[in-house]
Amino acid sequence: MRLRFLGSAGDPDWLTLDEAMAAGALEVTEVSHAGSVPALRVVNRGDRAVLLLDGEELVGAKQNRILNTSVLIGAGQTVTIPVSCVEQGRWAYRSRLFAAAGRTLYASVRRQKAAQVYTALRMRGQHESDQAEIWADLAARQEAHGIESPTAAMSDIYETRSRDLEELCRALTPDTGQVGAIIYGGGQWWGLELLPGPALFGKAWSRLLSGYAMDALLVEPGQPGESSAERLAALLRVPAEIFPAVGLGEDYRFRSGDFLGAALVAEGRLAHLMAFPV
Repeated sequence: MRLRFLGSAGDPDWLTLDEAMAAGALEVTEVSHAGSVPALRVVNRGDRAVLLLDGEELVGAKQNRILNTSVLIGAGQTVTIPVSCVEQGRWAYRSRLFAAAGRTLYASVRRQKAAQVYTALRMRGQHESDQAEIWADLAARQEAHGIESPTAAMSDIYETRSRDLEELCRALTPDTGQVGAIIYGGGQWWGLELLPGPALFGKAWSRLLSGYAMDALLVEPGQPGESSAERLAALLRVPAEIFPAVGLGEDYRFRSGDFLGAALVAEGRLAHLMAFPV
């Protein structure tokens, strides 16, 4: 099956992770008191679905985690979500509940994780990452930024560079009506993010951008040497495999000579598309 964008009359009535947490509608905890590194429990006590994005960071409980895939959690639904650890040196409670960090995993590591999850889906039907590889990738980026963290926490690196990140995010605010972005860094194509409507994109963009911005802090600026329209047209020709999604919908996964990524389709519309260069 090939990818296609499902149109809609407007934004769906979904909450983002931070909106749902702020309203007290969403509760994220360890799956048990003992906990399990690759899984968390999410309870949606509200009357609206909540969209969690691939790579979003959750902080607290026994260690900080990021989502392995985008998830739409229906009203009143309880879901076990697949996650990866981004704080290798801690396994002890700091809080019962997780909080939304307002950022995502480095985009370059999200790309590697997407490949790992696709392989795990094809082999075992699970949204699993390679935790050892993620820790190695995070350690390399921590060294590149020259920042120490007592628990090897990704959050310590982001918070240390928060002023630089804020400057980049202010310079790249979304335009009116914008629903997606093709991101370039150092003259190279780095990724594509697409949400179902401008309101959701506006709320999610700063978090998605944070992962690209952290990568951008380590490269020299450059001008892209291609047409973004051609890149998007080529993406629409890529075959995709369909897997059951976590929560609501279906999970489209694709990998070609040029593209790697995923699309969550739920309630008759595209909930989140991410694509990266192979």
